[in-house]
Amino acid sequence: MHKAIVNILSGKFSFVLCALMVLATVALFFTKVDLEPKITPDFFFSSDSEIYKQDRAIQEEFPFQQQLLLNISTNQITDPNYIEKVRIVTERMKAVRGITDVQSITSGPDDIEAAMENPLWSRLLIGEDGTSTFLIAYVETEEFEPLVQEIEQIVSEEQNQWFSIRISGLPYIVEQIRQNLKQDMVSFTTGAVILSALMLLIVFRSILVVAGALIACITAAMATLVIQAFMGIPIGVLTANLGTIVFVLTLSHIIFIVANWCNAAKDKPDEAKLNETIGHTLPASFWAALTTLLGFASLIFVEAKPLNQLGTGGAVGTMAALLCAYTVFPAFLHLAKVSPSNFTYALAKKFPLRRKVALALTIVVITFAAGAGGIGIPQLNTDPSLLAYFKKDTELYNGLYHIDENGGSNPLLLVVRQNSGEPLASTPAYEKMWNLQQGLSAHEAVGSVISLPLIMAEGDEHWLGQLLPWNMLLDILSKPEYGGVAKSFMSEDRTKALFMLRMKENGRERERLAIIEEVEKIPAQYGFELVTTGGTYYLQGELASSVAQSMTMGILTLVVLFGVIALIVSGSIILALSVLICALCVAGIVLGLLALLGIPVDIISSPAINICLGLIVDDMIHLSVTAKRHMKEKGEKYLGWSSMREALNTQSWPAIISTLTIMIGFSVFALSDFPPSQRFGLEIVFGAFLAVILALGVFPYLATRRIGAEKDKQN
Repeated sequence: MHKAIVNILSGKFSFVLCALMVLATVALFFTKVDLEPKITPDFFFSSDSEIYKQDRAIQEEFPFQQQLLLNISTNQITDPNYIEKVRIVTERMKAVRGITDVQSITSGPDDIEAAMENPLWSRLLIGEDGTSTFLIAYVETEEFEPLVQEIEQIVSEEQNQWFSIRISGLPYIVEQIRQNLKQDMVSFTTGAVILSALMLLIVFRSILVVAGALIACITAAMATLVIQAFMGIPIGVLTANLGTIVFVLTLSHIIFIVANWCNAAKDKPDEAKLNETIGHTLPASFWAALTTLLGFASLIFVEAKPLNQLGTGGAVGTMAALLCAYTVFPAFLHLAKVSPSNFTYALAKKFPLRRKVALALTIVVITFAAGAGGIGIPQLNTDPSLLAYFKKDTELYNGLYHIDENGGSNPLLLVVRQNSGEPLASTPAYEKMWNLQQGLSAHEAVGSVISLPLIMAEGDEHWLGQLLPWNMLLDILSKPEYGGVAKSFMSEDRTKALFMLRMKENGRERERLAIIEEVEKIPAQYGFELVTTGGTYYLQGELASSVAQSMTMGILTLVVLFGVIALIVSGSIILALSVLICALCVAGIVLGLLALLGIPVDIISSPAINICLGLIVDDMIHLSVTAKRHMKEKGEKYLGWSSMREALNTQSWPAIISTLTIMIGFSVFALSDFPPSQRFGLEIVFGAFLAVILALGVFPYLATRRIGAEKDKQN
């Protein structure tokens, strides 16, 4: 079966395979794939997730709309010119499609003095520094792109040297993330492709080989997105980088194919060398692809929606990479002639390392990995602040920072009821809720709290409100002419109340879930039972927890699976243990250094470690398969240093070239204006460099520990 497949892939039929694969993929790509990233407020978890259902249940019982915040600052907020500016911006905001209402000091309270004195309006509209006020726009659309564009236009036209306007709120943040991902997906994927092509051209000096490699890699990336589209998975917060990942996976296979093709050319005629090349390389590529596939598959069952989508897309991409590397690329090798340059061999001539050098390197790497991993990983920040998603000293960062400092920026929702279960529409219940309002506001992580007591206080200030019973006042505030505001904070049976907390992100050093756990204990101190928790702050905390759990369990699971596959491939327990040790060292050093350097691991950069592990395992599997072949040719019972040395002679340079190409390709992400993309790219660059050193320097020493001192001297 293996021989028949090899004959098809290396024979004249490869031209037909190539043409069919490329043409079909391109046609489907341009007719079925939407390259616009889709990032909506519910991207955190899948619709069947219990966490997502819990949050949706709150929104259904307490209907409220997404809020978009504008902060307008000046020297004196009581200045008539300032108030007029706020009025103009308010009216222009009300005219924006998708906005149902706007509250500001000119739309809600009677005037600026009333806003400053009223318990509700002062918390909603007046900045803590006393030099700014807020506009709160209520959004009923999830088409954030045109909405945000129009608002940005208003801000650009209305702000000047006397009035500074900053934008925040989940719709704006989501749209900024989407725009950053879209820009990076286009600019840096293109840059990675161009730089990779230049690297291949320098190494192989063959336009046909480079063209074939690029066509195969691009076809694999397109095929992945096509299949993803048929599966109903849009371009999302993580899958935006999937095309680049698949491009790299395909390129790795191709470089090893070309390397073995050049080696076969030394003693085989042209018509036989491609057959031998594919026959030798395909098994290693298959096992390498399987390890990568398992890495992505481990994410499929994670509750976090972005990781789940990346797991599915990555698994599809892994198969597409293997398929395109062996169906599209061989046709170009039929026509090409490659003479590897001296530059290529100069890079690899230091391998294999001398045994003493390899021993010293092994000791240093394992010690450093244990130290960095043991000390750093427990401190790893997998729940970074919202501010960490944006570059410092930019307008977006400064705006979010300012709004966060003036009342918090990230909503947390708490639903409570009295321990007795009695309705809340009474004076004693109101007083208890007011006390709870004060207790929640006193927590250091809470910027501001909006709740029924504040709304009732607004109604109570009116002379008519002072004469009405609470039930009647609630009836009035629930009517459409008053925006149905009471319905957003009290259940229909009036036994449950919603408290909306705007949480602070700047300076947060603890995980969100730890802070939420503290906040959830406060209602019990005031005679209330916590019914449920939700909001963006809560969802992001759960998402960060899923990232941490998936990284921990995923890495451990992957390392074990990699060891099992290495055992199947080589039949050697020692070699399998060597794979385990090297993979753990990569994970320990990369994650440990990230923690020690204070670099957070966010949802976008978290998959980088999986790619790094895949790279080192790919190199080790290609070495193992080649070394095992030499071992059989020599009739050796165990894998020895001489067989490993011969494997290194042919496999070290493709491993190095593949690593250099990956490092150069992903290094362009350092130029991104989006910090998560920067971290994603640079983590892969560092991890790839580390992986090739371990694969070529440490792994051969560990895998051949059976050989005695006498043979070591001879070799």
